[in-house]
Amino acid sequence: MSIEIEEFNKLAVPGLESLTELLTSGVADNAPALDDRRPFLVGWGLVAALHRQAAAVVILHGKGLGHEAAPNRRLMVEYVAHLQWLVRDGDDAVDSMNKAFQYKHGGLRKAADAAGYQYDMEAANAVRDAAIPGNPANEFNLMSKLLDRLGGGLLQSWLAETQLSHATLTAAGCFYLESDDAIELFPTPTYGIEGDPMEASPYIAFFFLYFGMVAFNDLVAGSPWTDDLRAIGAAAGLAGAI
Repeated sequence: MSIEIEEFNKLAVPGLESLTELLTSGVADNAPALDDRRPFLVGWGLVAALHRQAAAVVILHGKGLGHEAAPNRRLMVEYVAHLQWLVRDGDDAVDSMNKAFQYKHGGLRKAADAAGYQYDMEAANAVRDAAIPGNPANEFNLMSKLLDRLGGGLLQSWLAETQLSHATLTAAGCFYLESDDAIELFPTPTYGIEGDPMEASPYIAFFFLYFGMVAFNDLVAGSPWTDDLRAIGAAAGLAGAI
């Protein structure tokens, strides 16, 4: 673990505290007008969930489980990407998300029918029969396409975290080492490199929450957090980020 990572992690703590204060500062008072509210409402749900994922990453790291926080970090990338998508495409992004929900709900219903599960038929029919307009943004329901479009290293971060977020050979390989002479089995992960790449988890949590909130700020009427976000970013090593 380098001194640089230690210092960045120290910056993450007050940074996360300041971001939390912003999130609880009465953002509903700055909701857009009714006709422009859908991206804001979806964005709030995403940024609130993003905040909780950041908290989970920090807690897991504190318990020595930074490796196991990979699914949380991966999900943070997805939340940030969807927030940026809402900023770019607004209502079209919301419609596309609804299209994806309708499709996935149909798959869930098919599986429930096959297993003989009971559910609210009226509600399920309402989802199935909803008329949702199509638009070119629909292609960005595919995560890799959305992340590639947005850039900024999101795709690379997501793909890297994916390797440890599923039952992959990469994930399994962190727990054993084989040579011609012997095998070593580890109860904790090892990476075959100097240092622990998971040690930066607190700062990573701050980083993604910060940029998720930067995006959400653009969905709020008047972008009221701009000055505060600039100050928080500057104090945490992200001067000039916005």
